[in-house]
Amino acid sequence: MCVVTFDWEENDAKEKVKHFMEKRKLTWAVVEITNACNLNCMWCYANNGYKSKISRTHMPKKRLDNLLRILSDSGIKQITFSGGEPTVYPHLKHAIGTAKDHGFVVHMNTNGFILTQKMAHELKALGLSQVQINIDSLKREKHDYIRGRKGSFNGAISALKAARKAGITCVSQTVVTKHNEDEIVDIFRFARSMGIQRCRVWDMMPTEGCGFDNSDIRPTNYIKTLEELVLYAEKTGAKHIEIGEPLFPLHKAKIPTSHVSCVATAGVLTNISHTGDVYFCVTQRKPMMNIFELNGASFQEAYEKKLAEFVSSFSIPSECAGCPDSQRCRAGCYTRREHAKGLDYWCKLN
Repeated sequence: MCVVTFDWEENDAKEKVKHFMEKRKLTWAVVEITNACNLNCMWCYANNGYKSKISRTHMPKKRLDNLLRILSDSGIKQITFSGGEPTVYPHLKHAIGTAKDHGFVVHMNTNGFILTQKMAHELKALGLSQVQINIDSLKREKHDYIRGRKGSFNGAISALKAARKAGITCVSQTVVTKHNEDEIVDIFRFARSMGIQRCRVWDMMPTEGCGFDNSDIRPTNYIKTLEELVLYAEKTGAKHIEIGEPLFPLHKAKIPTSHVSCVATAGVLTNISHTGDVYFCVTQRKPMMNIFELNGASFQEAYEKKLAEFVSSFSIPSECAGCPDSQRCRAGCYTRREHAKGLDYWCKLN
């Protein structure tokens, strides 16, 4: 998942980037505390929609406490609680409070469907500093279609307003597909009109489950969309772009950027499921290891070893050898290369 985030205000997400640049160690963990979800998104990488046939399970509280201790001992700087849908997790307040007590910067990915004003204030008080909520179209019916449930658009907008009022930094997220690529700039403009401080995009990637079944909805020209967003950001006073997209058009950006071609390959980010399985990337659902099976070993060291083994298995397209951009993009996105069985399909050499 090659995320690009445009910032109009200062925020604590920069702390993890600064920490990584100083330490060159794993600094950010996305923790899927449940696989239960109340939406049915057509691009869901985890295949966790409420209509899915998978069993609904949550990470037990004791395991959560153990996980947070392990991550804290490993020097992790930021925790992003995800799922599934974290607001349906029965121990969410405990999770946020405990993470804050460990000194983590605490963020949360949510669809906002049940995030009320009261809940937003409670979570803010416990230590939640940022929420990421998707707006996948400004057309209510289209957003609800993409997200797989009627009322999801209204829920997302209400949740963003509630979080903003509670003093939580808000991120408007959009997964770019062929259904919405013509309105991405308008989505950013709408989010900014609400006072949203950060706007984020990534392209829909063909992966396992419904993400593979619905692979035909991937956008037609993601790089062009990024170029349009850079121009919009420049014109509206954006302060910074945090980039995890290997093929981001850096030459177009006149705004300060933080660019890591792939946060997974570089070892910035780890993704951990509700069972403790550790994934290379949220779009790759084959576990590299399980964090609860360390047997006394350091998670940081164990992760670095498993990551090195995984990355060494990458097949780099021969065309990359003579490309002047290869040092910057590192052959592009692994998931997109795997799907294309060759070059990253957004590569200009295609």
